[in-house]
Amino acid sequence: MENKTITPTLLLSIVATGLLSFSGVVIETAMNITFPHLMKVFGASLSSIQWLTTSYLLVLSIMMPLSAYFKQRFETKKLFVIAASFFLGGLLVDALAPNLPILIMGRVLQGVGTGISLPMMFNIILEQAPRHQQGLLIGVGNFITATAPAIGPTFGGMLVDSSLGWRSIFWVIIPVVAIALIIGVVSIQQYSEIKYIKLDITGWLNLSLLFSFLILALTQLGQQTGWVLIFGCLALIFLVLTIFWYKKVDSPIIKLSLFKNSWFSGHLIAFMLCQFEVMGLAFLLPNLVQILLGKTSFVAGLTMLPGAVLGAFLAPIGGNLLDKYGAVKPILAGISLETIGVIIFLSVFQNSSVIMLAGVYMIFTLGQGISVPNVLTSGLSKMNLKDKADGNAMFNTLQQFAGAAGTSIISIIIATDHTSHQLYGFNHGLVTLTIGLLIDLGVLVTVFAVNKVRA
Repeated sequence: MENKTITPTLLLSIVATGLLSFSGVVIETAMNITFPHLMKVFGASLSSIQWLTTSYLLVLSIMMPLSAYFKQRFETKKLFVIAASFFLGGLLVDALAPNLPILIMGRVLQGVGTGISLPMMFNIILEQAPRHQQGLLIGVGNFITATAPAIGPTFGGMLVDSSLGWRSIFWVIIPVVAIALIIGVVSIQQYSEIKYIKLDITGWLNLSLLFSFLILALTQLGQQTGWVLIFGCLALIFLVLTIFWYKKVDSPIIKLSLFKNSWFSGHLIAFMLCQFEVMGLAFLLPNLVQILLGKTSFVAGLTMLPGAVLGAFLAPIGGNLLDKYGAVKPILAGISLETIGVIIFLSVFQNSSVIMLAGVYMIFTLGQGISVPNVLTSGLSKMNLKDKADGNAMFNTLQQFAGAAGTSIISIIIATDHTSHQLYGFNHGLVTLTIGLLIDLGVLVTVFAVNKVRA
């Protein structure tokens, strides 16, 4: 019989790991606002400045598959201290960076820290929390992380436009990470036994190169077709090598056999589509405000703020709904609200105001808050504890890929329209997001029907 309870130390450990993940997302979203300014500061092109994001995503794609191995091999508290130390080091490097290469190096160090810490929060919850309250706690963890996209754009725009300058983005986050480190050292406890297992280095390298080349291909979409083809072919080669190798070894770094589970694989596909939609709209909306309405980056950030805060506050509520009523109702209701929100966007964006766009975005984030975290919780719910660590690693790894895909593909669709206000580009982008949400809804309905789960 399960005798786990929610303790103050468990809650504090969730806060500590959540704050570190929060810091990573805040920096990522704040930096997107600073790109035009940094191009002038360093005399660099947009393609060069974009490496601040690309390098971060590449490191995440390399670190995420290691999370299940790290969980078995090392003490959780030591891993957290290492993650926080890398992140703090990256912040200091960036705050003092004299040139763009050093600035990118700092982002790489932050990527290592986030890559270790992001799966840790979910592993702690899945291992230590009562099963009937895991949805609530994953919602709490997502609330901490989900406030970052709300704060990031406004935070970045405000600091860049102030006398403090862009370096203050990193200085302001340093105390947050330091507080997270102190809380983590005090609260994080070890529950699972440490196993001295061997790392499947070949499998890890194959998987890392697969995701790295996929992300590189995505970042080149709409810019250099030749590099897209080269990186795409390399990704295909390493996909074949990964499948071949994982069939050969007894203890692969990630179990591809989990994909045979229709419940898990269906939720994983749905989760990727969710992340594609969230990041795609998060890119489209601020650009629409600036290009179509002619507003500043700060106003664009403020447009997203109410919706992002609403979505963050609803994450624990959505998790509690799952614990009480099961997965079907909150997930399908949430995806339906997201779809309605994007359809309204599509109908009104040509003749809209900032206030109207902010209101419609709140409909979307209302659905996001009660559905997206629950897709992850539900997808891992029918697995044993060891498989949950592997499944969590897959969710977190593919989340980064789907987010990069959403940003890249929507940006290309908008950029294909060369008119001054890019009305057709925004229209086609919103149509793409609508189709994606309908597919997402169809996938989830099918998964629940095949597994005979009713509302």
